[in-house]
This record gives sequence, structure tokens and C-alpha cells, in this order.
Amino acid sequence: MKILSVSTATNHLSVALNDGQQIIVEKNERDERNHSEHLDPLIDEILKDNDLSLKDIDRFAVAIGPGSYTGLRIGITTVKMFASILDKEVVGISTLQALAKGVQEDALVITGLDARNDNYFAAGYLSSAVPENVIPDGHYNIDVLIKAIQDYAAKHEVKKIVFVGSGLEKQDEKFKALNIPYIYGTEEENVIHAGLIGQLAENAVPVDPDKLLPRYLRRTQAEVDWHKKTGKPFEPDSHYVEEV
Repeated sequence: MKILSVSTATNHLSVALNDGQQIIVEKNERDERNHSEHLDPLIDEILKDNDLSLKDIDRFAVAIGPGSYTGLRIGITTVKMFASILDKEVVGISTLQALAKGVQEDALVITGLDARNDNYFAAGYLSSAVPENVIPDGHYNIDVLIKAIQDYAAKHEVKKIVFVGSGLEKQDEKFKALNIPYIYGTEEENVIHAGLIGQLAENAVPVDPDKLLPRYLRRTQAEVDWHKKTGKPFEPDSHYVEEV
């Protein structure tokens, strides 16, 4: 199965071509924020280098969040368009699970993306070929995340923790108070790799392209302002943009 995978969830852009679990090629651009300009050329380069066209791809995969609102929309819209036009399969993969996939240690893997002001998009996974989610993907204040880790550790034997992602080193004093051995991810482990998304996508359940949606895990500021202004409840099909 040829899988083309994309991550535009952070400032790290990653595109990969997999043949099942084998990563044929992965191309990355770090600290770039013009994903809308760079994504299509990277895809085109990978396809041409491997004598393929989009029609030869069996399944498309993408990081669906959490992450940058704009970044997520770029990647998801791109693969939705490809899958819909070409009548191909598409799969959405958790950004945080993709991070956990890169850790080979036998440990509790805490994946986190810095959301500022001591807040993180974070989750807990058990390291394996398909990381098992044991602390739900969510938007956590650091103290709430620490409590979630403590609650999990109180019920399960946790010999080691690996923290991967961005901005977690800032919380080192709080992590020491857990009294559980821990390490931080390497530079390579701390970024999202499209090749790993492709591996996770091979046995994932495909979805209708029209139903592939980003998982922001928190409301946009526009939604919050709209709610304050109107008093209306949040709904999945909220029309706050049109009303504003």
C-alpha cells in the first residue's frame, strides 16, 4: 500500500511516502511557516523522484491535531482534496500519537505542544508500534497535566517517563516532583515525522474525506468572543463566523 502522509500541525513541515510500514522517503522543513507555499512542491518532488503520480497513491494520511489552527487546515484541506478528486482513502492521525510513535523507550510517553502560559496540548501514551492512549489528548494547564500523570502512576507501574514535544523542559522542577525517572526526547523525537504518520495510517480506519476534520482541542478566540457576545452554546456546526 502506497501511503502519502503530511504534517503541517506545527512550524515543522513533513511529507513522506510509505510502502506499508516501510518509509521510502521523508522530506522535512524546520522552522518554516509558509506551509501553504511549500507543501505542494514537496509532494511533487517526492512523487517525481519515485516516478509516481497522485493517482498511484492508495491512501492519504494527515496529522489532524492538535496544532496550529492555520497549519492544520492547510494539510487537511490538501489531503481531503486529493482523496475526494481521486476517489482514494484518507486517514487522520493524532499529532500527539505521531509524536509518541517516535519513542522507542519502554516508558510512559508524555507528548506535548507548548500552548503558552503554562498550557499544553498534551497526552499520555504507552510506547509501542501503535502507541496506546492512556491520558486523553487534551488542552491542559501544566498543573492539570501533572495531576493526570500522578493519577495514572498511582494505578499503574510507571518505571520511566519520556517527555517529547515542545516547551516541556520549562517544567523541569514540576517533573522532578513526580519522583519518577524521566528523560526528554531527542531533537528528532521532538518533531512530528510524516513517515511515522504513514506507519500508523496503514492499519487505521479510513474516513469519508468530507468528514475529516481538525482536532483543535480548544476553542478559537473568535469562537470564545462570539459565545460571550451571543450567549449561544457551542455546537459542532456552529455558524458563529457568518453571524459575526
